[in-house]
Amino acid sequence: MPDTRPLEIPTDFNRWHPNEMTEWLAGIEDDETITDADVDRARQAVHHALVIK
Repeated sequence: MPDTRPLEIPTDFNRWHPNEMTEWLAGIEDDETITDADVDRARQAVHHALVIK
């Protein structure tokens, strides 16, 4: 099992273009050093940021 590292989720998604968010998320999903729980948190953060109120 690879070493894991803590995931820092950006706090400024409101300034990111949707394509930037999905590219960031794709990189997180492909990174074997990030835990499944952190990948889930990243997905939730991107989903939350992309929801139009």
